[in-house]
Amino acid sequence: MSRRQERVAHELRNRIARVIKQRVGDPRLRDVTITGVKASSDLSFVRVFYRTLGAREEVVQAFAGAKPFIRRCLAEGLRLRRVPELDFRLDESLDKAARIDEILRELHEGRVADSGEAAEPGRNKEEPA
Repeated sequence: MSRRQERVAHELRNRIARVIKQRVGDPRLRDVTITGVKASSDLSFVRVFYRTLGAREEVVQAFAGAKPFIRRCLAEGLRLRRVPELDFRLDESLDKAARIDEILRELHEGRVADSGEAAEPGRNKEEPA
């Protein structure tokens, strides 16, 4: 991603979060946090990642209804020729990281159970004591 794309994405993230918190009146978007924005190379398209504590399906519907209003609000303050199309996506990176951590923990517990002893940090079990 170019420096300009990063700068625009960062600005869009801040503005979108502010619009959702201050100007969008939909209560289904009350517990939404914008976690990231990824802009296309020509800045015509932006994928907005979010996390929510609310019902996921309701939030998807709320974003579908609020998208035109959010774009209009962005147009008021952006210095771009064209306001990018917005695509809102649930940020699943934390869920994936938690799942990977769980798998690693299960693997570690399985090895400890197979060896019949607790692993000592900094010591290889093949090395004599």
